[in-house]
Amino acid sequence: MQSYEISFLITKFGFFLAVFANSFLIYITLCHVRKIDAIYKTMVSFYAMLGILFSGWELIAKPFMHNFNESMVFFSLRTTVSQKFFQFSIAFYAGMSEALMALMAAQFVYRYLVSCRAEHSKKYEQGSGLLWILYPAIPGILYYSSFYLFCLPDHYADSYLRTEFQFSYGLDVSTVPRFVILSYNLDGSIRWKNLCFLAQAVFILGFHYLIIVLFAIKMHFQLKKKLSEYSTTYSRLQNQIFLALILQTLIPTFIFILPAGPIFFGPLLSPIFDFPIRLKSGWLCSIFSVYPAIDSIVFMVVVKEYKRSATNRVVGVFKPNVQFSAQSFTIDVRSRQVL
Repeated sequence: MQSYEISFLITKFGFFLAVFANSFLIYITLCHVRKIDAIYKTMVSFYAMLGILFSGWELIAKPFMHNFNESMVFFSLRTTVSQKFFQFSIAFYAGMSEALMALMAAQFVYRYLVSCRAEHSKKYEQGSGLLWILYPAIPGILYYSSFYLFCLPDHYADSYLRTEFQFSYGLDVSTVPRFVILSYNLDGSIRWKNLCFLAQAVFILGFHYLIIVLFAIKMHFQLKKKLSEYSTTYSRLQNQIFLALILQTLIPTFIFILPAGPIFFGPLLSPIFDFPIRLKSGWLCSIFSVYPAIDSIVFMVVVKEYKRSATNRVVGVFKPNVQFSAQSFTIDVRSRQVL
């Protein structure tokens, strides 16, 4: 079995897991959780819905990546329908991944403002709900657009990759929906458009990581001071949400962001250090497809109100059967006594 076939199987698993876990999280959030404010419920639910869309869109787009020396190709394995549509689909997929990260950063900001600036909490909770969930569209659109601005394939890029693609996938690269990052032209000059893509990608991602780190640090120290003023229950809830946000950030960092660094910068590292690269790096996309489900599961496990509600719902499914079995046993025993 080819590596991209295994990758697609993982993607399918990630999607079905995300549908189950994220839908359950949305149901618990909207119907059973009472101690979390309405705006944060909206943010949690929207994040979960975006995770389902992200995993599902990956099934449609079938994104894959390939590193070859000075180049990296971000392409779709869908080659039988419209090339333009699937070129759009992989760019849209990338935009959603950035939107997820931006929404996570927005959650850190919101939790800091509400839990550590309680004197202004009413202001943050009124009339601004849409702003918190619409903001991620801005970096998402910027990242999506950057593929069309900086990474559209050209004749030289296709000629550079043609033999490699034929050897690795049995495909003519010119028929594949793709975006290409290539460090140098044939004459040795730098391909500035491709380098601009890398620069803006680092800026957008780095900006949101900076927000996460700054507000995580501020929240950590402020919570110690502020939560002593509140009830034990409220303090415990805020600490649990803070811990959940930290874990929700660390998981994609280790399973996606850090491994993606060498892959994205491969086109620069290969000529600088003069070593060849030939890597089917699309497995990274399939791994990230599992993240939305893991994210929801972590949140429901760490935040005790969610854990309690989820446990009650799951136990409730089986409880009637248990009661029925007990009643049947009692009736059976009595009937034997009569006999």
